[in-house]
Amino acid sequence: MKLGDYPQWDNPVRETILVKRNRKIRRERMERYRSVPIVSRVWWVELTKLEADRSWFGQRDLPTGLTFEPQKFWCCTKRKARQLVEWDRARGGSGSMYPVEFRRCPVCDRAMLGAQATEYREKLAKPKRTWHYPQGPACNMECKPRGQKA
Repeated sequence: MKLGDYPQWDNPVRETILVKRNRKIRRERMERYRSVPIVSRVWWVELTKLEADRSWFGQRDLPTGLTFEPQKFWCCTKRKARQLVEWDRARGGSGSMYPVEFRRCPVCDRAMLGAQATEYREKLAKPKRTWHYPQGPACNMECKPRGQKA
């Protein structure tokens, strides 16, 4: 027997039902995949011989709201942080960098580092029905959506 010999496979309605079902399965899988929060990192960079200037960085290289001093600062891009540490070491310094988990609260736009960011990422992984707001769970007791008073 050939594929066309089965009458139920020749039915165009059956094929559209299968196409709809497969489309729904793909959509649900992608929604689950996208709902898993990823680990975001920033790098704490310490330079000894080199002094960095804000003009060296692009728009997305420095996180807003975190400290920036010429020799100690947070950097969003690992490549730029590594490059500056290498420049510092080439000049005889002992620059260093290390990663720290970083996250912004989607509700109040508060920056979180380290253990707070890890804890918040775990809150985001919980079902949406347990969240305090449609944007996400509250990051702390004073967390309110932007535009509302605390």
